[in-house]
Amino acid sequence: MLAITGGKGGVGKTTTALGVAAAAARRGREPIVVDADSDLPDLATVAGTDGRGLARFDGDDPIGVAATRVAGVTVLGARLGNDSPVEPALRRLSNSKRLVIVDCPAGAGEPATRPLAYASRSVVVTTGTERALADGRKAAGMAERLGAPPVCVARCPSDRGGRVVDRFDVPVVSVPAVAAGAQWRGAEAAYGRLYEEITRQNA
Repeated sequence: MLAITGGKGGVGKTTTALGVAAAAARRGREPIVVDADSDLPDLATVAGTDGRGLARFDGDDPIGVAATRVAGVTVLGARLGNDSPVEPALRRLSNSKRLVIVDCPAGAGEPATRPLAYASRSVVVTTGTERALADGRKAAGMAERLGAPPVCVARCPSDRGGRVVDRFDVPVVSVPAVAAGAQWRGAEAAYGRLYEEITRQNA
């Protein structure tokens, strides 16, 4: 299970989760993306699906009924105020043979640590701002302590002077800005490189 994490909100975790999943799907995998961000569950919005997948899956619907498929990616979205906790879904998926990608919440509190406890590795997403870098370092340390060590960093736009590379001891893959509305589909080559790096580091 791969966690997409980062200490600060708005750095591109959800877009990265979907971009990596789509890259995996293009290579013949059947990835599942789970929205674990109870504070701001926007996976369904970004993917263009409904937000009831997680609740249906928690209600024991099989993954094929509960989720929505988009571009070869199985999306388990959630809604703001959803009372369905994510842990039952992660427990059900923890032994899946499919690649499971978890869109984690920002921060270092309990909501952020819960999904990391189910993952075996992580990707830290950050921009080049000082705050995002500091929070990204904290997220990386937290993931390491919880048994989901970062395999690489996704550097989203606004890296000022290459400071991201200097702050992490894992490979950094740059993901460019995409046109408004293109979202995760607008940078296929970059997400392909990120997926290949994840795969290489996990070999």
